[in-house]
Amino acid sequence: MLTAIDYIIIASFAFLLLLYKVVRDWYGIRDVPRRIDEKAADLLREEGYHVQARAAVKFIDFDIEGKIHRQKVKADLVVRSGLKKYVVEVNAKDAGSMRNADIRRRILEYKIAFAPNGIMTVDMDRERIRIIKISNRRWLNTLLAMGAAVSLGAVIYLFVRFL
Repeated sequence: MLTAIDYIIIASFAFLLLLYKVVRDWYGIRDVPRRIDEKAADLLREEGYHVQARAAVKFIDFDIEGKIHRQKVKADLVVRSGLKKYVVEVNAKDAGSMRNADIRRRILEYKIAFAPNGIMTVDMDRERIRIIKISNRRWLNTLLAMGAAVSLGAVIYLFVRFL
């Protein structure tokens, strides 16, 4: 039989999970989207993607010898397909290929700042969508963090339950 404390603990975990989801995908700071970004958003909607944000901005903080340097990273669009989140880079007029160092650097910045499942490039001249996936071991970190959270929750539950 669950007691009032059990319900409070369960509600607290549910609230923290919801808070994490909201904070993780919060795009409170935005720049003004370009006209071509709106066309790309329409193209992606036709392909079945849900547009979460236009001209979304996140920040990366670098600590260099004790001094914090803040870098602004702006994504043209952030879209979702089911549970997968993608950052969209909209290009026009042959903006370049993946061999371009600036494009590779920007893609890595997106990966760090937005933590998407992949990065999409949309070529509006050809109306072509490409998905770039960067493999890393983020799933392992997520799994370890989830295991630690569940273990801590179980310890707190047992401590409160038998106190």
